Amino acid sequence: MKKMRGVNLGGWLVLEKWMTPSLFAGTTAVDEYTFMRTPGARTALRDHQKNFIREEDFKWMRRNGINAVRIPVGYWIFDGDDPYVACIGRLDWAFMMATKYDIEVLVCLHGAPGSQNGHDNSGQIGTAAWYRNKQYRQQTIEILDRLAERYRDHPKFWGIELLNEPRVGVVQWKLRQFYNQAYRRLKKILMPTTHIVFHDAFTPRMLSAAIWDSSDHPVTMDIHWYHFTFWAHRLTPLRWYWQLIAWHGRLVGGLQRWQGVVVGEWSNMLSHQALSRHPSKQHQVLLDEHLARQLAAYRHADGWFYWTYKTEQRGDWHFRSLVEDGRVPYGWQD
Repeated sequence: MKKMRGVNLGGWLVLEKWMTPSLFAGTTAVDEYTFMRTPGARTALRDHQKNFIREEDFKWMRRNGINAVRIPVGYWIFDGDDPYVACIGRLDWAFMMATKYDIEVLVCLHGAPGSQNGHDNSGQIGTAAWYRNKQYRQQTIEILDRLAERYRDHPKFWGIELLNEPRVGVVQWKLRQFYNQAYRRLKKILMPTTHIVFHDAFTPRMLSAAIWDSSDHPVTMDIHWYHFTFWAHRLTPLRWYWQLIAWHGRLVGGLQRWQGVVVGEWSNMLSHQALSRHPSKQHQVLLDEHLARQLAAYRHADGWFYWTYKTEQRGDWHFRSLVEDGRVPYGWQD
């Protein structure tokens, strides 16, 4: 199977303020929900969706070794849900570009009804009401059904991800039940080569094999690794963290006994606390080493997707700028 070397099209069909601050300028909005309640939001959003990702971006990706994209979408993509507005046409366009430039597509449901994590990447900051309302979970499956039906015959539809970054838990019975219900529904719709992807809720060993009846369709676990999100990593000397990155690579191999594995989000960012323990002149060297070590570890996965393809500001969140600035090591596509 071809290894996927991909990027996320973050901040495009699901807004995140930190990625496109100019879009939010002059408002007090903190997420897509509050942004869409501001004057002129619909016009501004349509302009953003049309121009933030263009055909030139797909052309650049193909020319520079990117063979896959992970596209975050919200549950409102088909019909809207005031104040959210539908944007299925832009996803259709992305599939058309993917065909033209021979790029695989993983569609990820980033925003579920009621929010699965209460973070801005779900559309609305607040409580994760998705867990408390069975109707929300049923509505989520219906949206996944519609996405599967729409793209099932598309040659570049590599996979569909059931839910992005659900909140961390222990046993996660409701989440496991949802994953299995969604799998049973989608396997009746999708082509047999289309991957059904589930997120590990940041507990990869605990959620491994969460979809137990996976004999009929390829199942893939999505893992997200960020240095700065775990408090212990911020306190750990970087030489110890380098060892942990290598262990991540070995963990991927172990998890692949039960399902496919992709690293659906990762970045080159190191925490301020970790970098501040080193002279500023060393920061660039350390960041470049971080990038090289992650690429070496994640090559064992079935694929990886950097977060993200681009932001308004160049730098370590902006994969295209890393390539253009010569900071990505030679042979990263291998």
